[in-house]
Amino acid sequence: MGVWIGLLGEVTAHLDGRPLELGPAKQRCVLAALAVDAPRLVTADRLVERVWGTEPPRLGRRTLYSYLSRLRGALSAAGVVEIVSRSGGYALALDQPGPATDLHRFRDLCAQARAGADDARAERLLTEALELWRGQALTGLDGEWVEAERDRLRRERLDAEHALTEVRLRLGHGPDLVAGLRARADADVLDERLAGQYMLALSRAGRAAEALAHYQRVRERLAEELGTDPGAELRRVHAGILRTVPEDGHGPSYLPYRTPDFVGRERELAEVLGALRGGAAVLVHGMAGVGKTALAIRACHDVAADFPDGRVFVDLHGYSPAQEPLGPAAALAALLAQVDVPPAQHPDSLDGRAALWRARTAGRRFLVLVDNVASADQLRPLLPGPSGSTVLATSRRRLTAVDGMVPVPVDLLPEADADTLFALVSGRTDAGAVARLCGGLPLAIRIAAARLRNRPMWTTDDFVRRLGGHRSKLPELRTTDQDLAAVFALSYRELAGDRQRLFRLLGLHPGTRITPDAAAALAGTTAAKVEPLLEDLHDIHLLSQEDRFGYRLHDLLAEHARSLGHPDEAPAALDRLLDHYRDGGDEHWHHREEPNLRAVVELALERQRYEHAWRIADHTARHLRARGRRDDFLAVARGGLEAARVVGEPHALVRSLDNLANAHWECGDLERAMSTAGEWLRVATAMGDPVARSASLSRIGTLYGMFGDYDKAVTTYEVALAEEAPDYAVTALLLGNLSHAQEMRGDFAAALDTAIRSRKLREHADDTPGWVLSTAQLALVLARLGRREEALLTAREAVDTAVRIDYLFGEAWARTDYAEVLLAADLPEEARQQAERACALLTQPTHPLLLTLAANALGDAHRALGQPNLALDHYCLAHDTAERIGYRRQQDRARAGHERARAELLT
Repeated sequence: MGVWIGLLGEVTAHLDGRPLELGPAKQRCVLAALAVDAPRLVTADRLVERVWGTEPPRLGRRTLYSYLSRLRGALSAAGVVEIVSRSGGYALALDQPGPATDLHRFRDLCAQARAGADDARAERLLTEALELWRGQALTGLDGEWVEAERDRLRRERLDAEHALTEVRLRLGHGPDLVAGLRARADADVLDERLAGQYMLALSRAGRAAEALAHYQRVRERLAEELGTDPGAELRRVHAGILRTVPEDGHGPSYLPYRTPDFVGRERELAEVLGALRGGAAVLVHGMAGVGKTALAIRACHDVAADFPDGRVFVDLHGYSPAQEPLGPAAALAALLAQVDVPPAQHPDSLDGRAALWRARTAGRRFLVLVDNVASADQLRPLLPGPSGSTVLATSRRRLTAVDGMVPVPVDLLPEADADTLFALVSGRTDAGAVARLCGGLPLAIRIAAARLRNRPMWTTDDFVRRLGGHRSKLPELRTTDQDLAAVFALSYRELAGDRQRLFRLLGLHPGTRITPDAAAALAGTTAAKVEPLLEDLHDIHLLSQEDRFGYRLHDLLAEHARSLGHPDEAPAALDRLLDHYRDGGDEHWHHREEPNLRAVVELALERQRYEHAWRIADHTARHLRARGRRDDFLAVARGGLEAARVVGEPHALVRSLDNLANAHWECGDLERAMSTAGEWLRVATAMGDPVARSASLSRIGTLYGMFGDYDKAVTTYEVALAEEAPDYAVTALLLGNLSHAQEMRGDFAAALDTAIRSRKLREHADDTPGWVLSTAQLALVLARLGRREEALLTAREAVDTAVRIDYLFGEAWARTDYAEVLLAADLPEEARQQAERACALLTQPTHPLLLTLAANALGDAHRALGQPNLALDHYCLAHDTAERIGYRRQQDRARAGHERARAELLT
C-alpha cells in the first residue's frame, strides 16, 4: 500500500488513490505542519504556533492532541506512515520507498534536473515537477505560518519555472514560449530574469520591437518603484536584441494623446489587450460618456510595440454634436494617407478604396483605432487585410452585425475609481460625494471636477448642494466646451418616434429597475410589444440590462428623459404604472420588483392615490419583511398607514397597523411596536375582527416576553387563542410564540406540545416560511428536554428549508436556534459556524432583535472552544444592541457571558 500527501494545492491525503478524511482546516494544518518537514521532528510548541500563531487559544494544546489523535486514526490504515511522538515533539515517519508528499517529489525532481548536464532530460524532469502543482500551495488553510510557507513554496515553484524556460531556450525554443511567458511577465514586471527570458522568446519569434518595448516597461517600473536600473544580465539581453533590429524598424503612429488621468478599468483593459495581442478585432461599446475612447487609446498605446508597421486612427464622428458623421469613403481616404498612399492614388469608389486598404495592410502588423462608430455599415469597409493587422473600434451601439469582433462592454466606474478620478481632475481630496452624485459616469465626473477645479472659491459642499439641491443635475454638468445633456441628445435624436416616446416615459419610473411589464404599463401597451423597443434602447446603451427580467436607466439619463417629456404624457402614464403595481403579484414578481417597491409607494402618496398607496404598501411590506429589508419595510409600512388613515376604511387601518407594528418590532423599536400593536388591537376590536385581534395580541405577547414578563406573555397568548375562529396562520403563529414563552418559563413539556401543534398548523396552511420558524422553535424545546439527536435533525431541517426557499430572515433565525441546539449537544465548533453565519446574514440589513440572539450564541460558542478573548467582542455587540432596543433578557445574558469570559482570561 502507498500513501500520498498533497501540499501543492489543497491539503489532501490518498491511500492507493482513495482519499482519506482529514477533518477541519486546523486539523489539516497540523498534518501540513508535520509534512513539510517530514521526517524531521517538530516540537509541540512549534506545532501550536504554526496552527494558531503567537496567540493560541487557552486549550490549544488539548485541541492539538485531539487533532493528532484523529490524524493518526485517518493514516493508520496505510501502515507505512504514522505520526510518532518523541523528545517533546512529533514527526511524520515514512516507511515506504520514494517520497510520500508531492512537495518532496517536486524537490527531488528539481534536484535531479539541476544535477544533470542533459537539457532534454532536465526539461522532462522539470515539466513533471511543475505538473505536481494543483494551484496555490496549502489551499484552504490560513494563518501567519501558512502564509509564510506558501510564499516560500511559491518562490520554489518560480525558480523551477525559470529553470525550465532557460532549458527550453537552450534547446532552441522561442516562438512557442511567448504566450506563456507574456502572462507571467505581465503579472510580475519587476522579475528581471523572467523579463530577459520573455525578451529572448520575442526576439526569436521575429518580434524584436515588442522585446525592446518590454525592456522599456521594466526599466520604467524599476525606476519608479525601486529607484534602480536593470541589472547587468538584462542589459546584456537588451543589447543583444538591439543589434538585430534595423534602425528604421518602427512604423508611424497617429494615435491620440494618452489620457494622463486614466483610472481603473483593469478588467476591461486586460480583455482588450488579450484580444488584440491574439490578433482579434475588438469592439469597445457602452453608454455615452462612459469612457470608451479613453480605454481604447490607453489599450492602443499599451500594445503599440506589438504593431511595428504602424498605429493609425480615424474618428467617424458618429456622435459628434458639431460635426456630421464621416462616411466610409472619407474615412478610408484618411487611413490610406496614414499608410503613405498619396491622394492621387486613391480610387474613386468605396469598394476600390476598401480593396486598396486591405491590400496595403495584408501581411503586415498595423493597429487601426476607429472611434465613434455609428453603424456596422460605417465600420465594415475599414477592416484591414488578413494576417497581422487588426482593428479596435468604439461605439455606443453593440454592432452585432459585424462578424468576428470581440465585444468588450464598458460600464460605470466603481465608487472607489470614481472618487479617484474626481480627485485627480479636480485636485480636491474630499470630493467623493460629488463623484457619487455623478453616478459613476466618467464624463459627468470630469465635467463636475473641471468646474470645481476652475472655481477655487467653491467648497466641495457648495457643489454638492448645487448638484443635489434641486431636481436637475444636468444644468450643472456643463462647461464652455462640454455639455452632458447635448451628448445624451445625440443618442436620443437617432431613435425612431416610438423609441423616443418610450425613452421619455421610462424616465418617469420612480425605481431603479424597469421590468418589461412596468415599461408596458407606462407606454399603455403589452409586454410583447414593448420588448423589441427595450432591446433597441439597450443596443444603443440608453438602457442597461441587469437580467432577462429587468433594465436599468442611469439617473442622469432618466433626468434627461424627463426633460424631454411632453406635458400631456406623464399623468396618464403614471396612473397606468400605479394600476400595474396596485395588486402586486407572486413571490417571483415581488423579487423582481424589490428595488422599486418603496419608491412606488412614495410615488402613490405624492400623487395622492391613497387607495393605491396602502394596497401597494400592504403586499410590499410582507415581501420586504420576508426578505429582511428592514429599513424599506419600515418606510413602506409608515407610508401605508399614512394612506390608510386618509382612506379611513377599518380593513385598511388594520392591515397597515399590522405591518407597522411588525416593522417596529423587527427594527428593535419595542416601545413604538407596543404602542402600534395597542392601536391595532383597538381597531380590530371595534370592527369585530377576531383574526386581527388574535394577530395583534400575538405581537403584544411577544413584546411582553422581550420585556422579560413571560407570565403576561403566556396569558396574552391564551386570550388570543380563545378568540372565535382565528385562521390557521394566526393560530400557528400564536402557538409558536406561546411555546417560546412556555420554554422560557421552564415548562418544557407544555412547550413541546405547543410547538408540535404550531408546526402541524403551518403544514396545513401551506405556510413554509412560518413552518421554518415553528420547526426551529421545536428543535430548541427538544434540546431543552435532552433529546439531542431529534433536536439536531429538526434544527438542520429548519435551516435547509429556509435556504431552499431563500427566506433570509428565517435562515438567520433557524441558524441561531441551531447554534443553541449544537451548544446543548456539546458541539461548540459547529455551533460557532452556525452562529457566525447567522450574524453575517443579519449585518446587512440589520435585524437588531435577532442579532442579539445570534451574537450571544456566538459568544457562548467561542467560550466553549476556549476562546474567551473572541467571545468578549460578541457579548459586547449583543449587550449594546439589546440595551439600545430594550431586550432585557438578552442584555442580562450578554452581561453574564462577558463577565465569565473576562474571568476565564484571567485564569
